[in-house]
Amino acid sequence: MPVYSRVYPKPPAIIRVRLPRRRGFSFLKMFILLGFCAMLALACLFFGSLASFYSYYQYSGRIVPGVSVGKIELDGMTPEEASITLQQNWELQARIQVTNGIQSQTLTPAELGISVDIPLTVQKAHEVGHGGTMLAEAAQMFAALWDGWEIAPAVTLDEEIARTKLEALSPAMSLQAKDATLRVENGVPVPIPAELGYTLNIEATLEALAADPSSVLMNESLPAVPQPVPPRISDVTPALAQAQRLLDTPLSINAYDPIQDEIKTWPVPREVVAAWLAVAPGETGPQVILDETQVAGYLTQLGGTLGAGRALNVTGDSRPLAEALRTGRAYTVLITHQPTMYTVQPGDTLLKIGWNLGMPFWLISRANPNVNPEAIQAGTELVIPAKTDLLPLPIVPNKRIVINIGQQRLRVFQDGQMIGQHKISTGIDRSPTQPGVFQVQTHDPNAYASVWDLYMPNFLGIYEAWPGFMNGIHGLPRLSNGQRLWANILGRPASYGCIILDLKTAEWLYQWAEDGVVVEIQA
Repeated sequence: MPVYSRVYPKPPAIIRVRLPRRRGFSFLKMFILLGFCAMLALACLFFGSLASFYSYYQYSGRIVPGVSVGKIELDGMTPEEASITLQQNWELQARIQVTNGIQSQTLTPAELGISVDIPLTVQKAHEVGHGGTMLAEAAQMFAALWDGWEIAPAVTLDEEIARTKLEALSPAMSLQAKDATLRVENGVPVPIPAELGYTLNIEATLEALAADPSSVLMNESLPAVPQPVPPRISDVTPALAQAQRLLDTPLSINAYDPIQDEIKTWPVPREVVAAWLAVAPGETGPQVILDETQVAGYLTQLGGTLGAGRALNVTGDSRPLAEALRTGRAYTVLITHQPTMYTVQPGDTLLKIGWNLGMPFWLISRANPNVNPEAIQAGTELVIPAKTDLLPLPIVPNKRIVINIGQQRLRVFQDGQMIGQHKISTGIDRSPTQPGVFQVQTHDPNAYASVWDLYMPNFLGIYEAWPGFMNGIHGLPRLSNGQRLWANILGRPASYGCIILDLKTAEWLYQWAEDGVVVEIQA
């Protein structure tokens, strides 16, 4: 059998083809890709947040962040919440400092006439980021968020309220100017310079407030505009010579007791005069005066030396005495008497008490309203009015009329000397003349007493026997029919309480005794 051998074809030659080399994915590309994705995600988040932010405040109706009214932040508040916040801060808590840099006063806005329209202010705050186009709203919202958005409050000002408060505030915001004055050093007057003062310029302060009340409210401060006040006296040099003259002139104080007919004199020490010296404006420049307050204090001290029941008339005499001493004129201070107490004795009546104490009975009754004048009880304490209450007019110190009921005589004194003595008729027993120290109070050339149908020539009224009825000194009376009474009985009681003189003497006394002359009636 034939042997066959397999013949294999020769494999083709291997052709090697160079393929392009595949490069690997680099980390840089991966980082860039991831960064891009992250940025895209952040951008989506950002714009999504912005859209959410915008949508939230648009649809919730809240005030956008960054909006404030003055210093009050209203971020995210509803209009209702904002209204409550503004009311609490401005109407309840807000205070405004009114200051001139030296003095300060704290006031509420209402006291200065400032009121805030809270609904309108809240509306203005809410309008930021609301009520416009979407672009405008978004721009306002982001501007407020980025840099804040301050709203000025809607403020009204009542200028009359403000003016009234500033006028009331003015004394506390003022400093009184100090006049130039003097003091005495080693017996020589030396000048003390003046000092400028100031007060509140109400018009200028009110003008500043009215110009911008909102800023005043938000800043919580109102500058008080001061107005300079110059001193009345800027230089006392011209008055130094006057002061030296007063220091070198011996001064004394004279006082007169009209009840006891006593004159007292006190020299004033030089150092006391030095303490009284002051300066006041005069018609031709500054002039030296004696300080009335200091003089009053000195009179009070002197009055304390008079003993119980007496004092000097400090209130009425301090000013005229100071002026009289300054100008070198004579002046007499009145010594006054004080009310006293009297214990009722068995058998006493008001008439008897009044007679013995020199006081009309009706004045005692008026001073004791709780006492029955018809049935006073022994042991009762009565207030007796001051005897100088019977002397309502300025005293004429150098004239005096003394009437003695027991002697039925009237004596006239001038400058301490008796210049006349005359017979008189005083009141009869059932209508007696009242003893006491009185005063000529009225002049009537021909008074008429309707009770007795008497005309009384040259009548000098001296005291009220009862309210509205004046007893006095006069000439012989006559009836309406022309009949002259009592001409033949002078020297014995005859009248109904008055003091009767002959016609010639009555006419002379009427001319001599001016109102104010003291009349002493002795029992």
